[in-house]
Formats: sequence, C-alpha cells, structure tokens
Amino acid sequence: MCTSGRPYGIIADLDHTWVTTDPEVAIFGYVCVISKVHAVEPFDLPDEGAAFWLEAMAVAQVVNRLYRPVKLNYQIHGNTLPHLHMHLFPRQPDDGFVGRPVDLKDFRHRYSDHDLAKLVSALALITPAV
Repeated sequence: MCTSGRPYGIIADLDHTWVTTDPEVAIFGYVCVISKVHAVEPFDLPDEGAAFWLEAMAVAQVVNRLYRPVKLNYQIHGNTLPHLHMHLFPRQPDDGFVGRPVDLKDFRHRYSDHDLAKLVSALALITPAV
C-alpha cells in the first residue's frame, strides 16, 4: 500500500483516512480504517493525529449502528504492514470466533452487492473530521 499510494478495496474516501473491506471477510461488517498520512504508530502522526481518531470513531459509529454488535473490537497491529491502520470487528454472539481472536484469513462471510451498497451509503454520510 505504501508504494502504490492507495490501498485496495476502498469503500469510503474521507479527508484523513480510507475505509476498506474485502468481498470476503471473517466477520460480517468488518472494515479497516487506514491513515492517508504514512505513520507506523498513532503517535507518529503529525497534526492529523486527532483527525485519524475522529474519523475512525465516526466509522465505528456507522458500523455499530448498522450491525448492532454485542461489542465492537478494535485492532491495530502493523507488524505485517507497517502503515497505521485499524481493523473494526462488529462481534456477534454467533460469529464463529467466540472465545478466541478473529482470524482475518478465516473467511466466513461474502458481502452481497446489497450489503456492500448499504455500508458504502452509510459511510458516505460521515462529515469531515477536522
């Protein structure tokens, strides 16, 4: 992603972040929020740091409203891809990962065109963060 300048699977292009997903995901409603500014750690962000968090939380609110999870999980790793990105997992009681971490490679859901359109439409309503 750092060499191409843009990630794959963009479903929302916000001022300071991109929101991505894949056609097949481990958890229904999964999205990834990616900083447009290259940083490895959140504290590496320049003045846009607050904007990253504001946009990430706006995306989290959309995901929470759409999927009504029992808990929304947030994951920031970066050891495989050293560019700041945060995975959002809307956890459900029957999501297949109860009692263990979500395995991103264990595809359990394929978005329909309708599912994806609904998510994209909801994310399009996010207003600029800063």
